[in-house]
Amino acid sequence: MADGIRIQVRIDPRALNFFQNHAPQKLKEARKRATHAAGMVWADESKGITRAEDHIDTGLYINSIGYSTGTPSNPLYEMNEGAEKTVLKIGANVEYAEVLEKRYSIMARGLDVGTNRMRNVAATQVKNTLGL
Repeated sequence: MADGIRIQVRIDPRALNFFQNHAPQKLKEARKRATHAAGMVWADESKGITRAEDHIDTGLYINSIGYSTGTPSNPLYEMNEGAEKTVLKIGANVEYAEVLEKRYSIMARGLDVGTNRMRNVAATQVKNTLGL
């Protein structure tokens, strides 16, 4: 599985100060939504690579990447929130996912391809959540 990326969204210092002092839960919610949206992009890019390169002959692998796009599936989606950061682990939860990743680097390439879009959707989620 790919190691991941770090996404930082810059907020005007005055707005950040306001939210830290008057609505810290809004900042936490914005971070959670930004992380979720970025993870959806990562999953979508990985699913797209899998389809485009015809790595499998069933939908089970694609349906299990990050979020369910059909049944059966058992997506790997684990979000851990800390005081200063939120970490999302996504992947495919099928027995042959590790073999596919080692051979084709599907999730790693999905991360590479989706990085700019991930940053954009994360920033949009922060702005929308905070009303900026």
